[in-house]
Amino acid sequence: VSPDWHGWLHHTWDETPSEQPLSRKSWEKPHQENLTGTEAAYAPTGSIRKTNLQARSDYEAWRPE
Repeated sequence: VSPDWHGWLHHTWDETPSEQPLSRKSWEKPHQENLTGTEAAYAPTGSIRKTNLQARSDYEAWRPE
């Protein structure tokens, strides 16, 4: 569903975007679909999803005595 329909689906507007199209603001970014579960999904530094993981030299595993 296009983001234009959000207001109508949640009963914020009475008219559908087909009847009364939304005005676009100059500062609005184009809509980007949810990328979760795709190769383009965000993965922060250190994530196991990163392909080029490097060993951390500042890390030493704790060993109980």
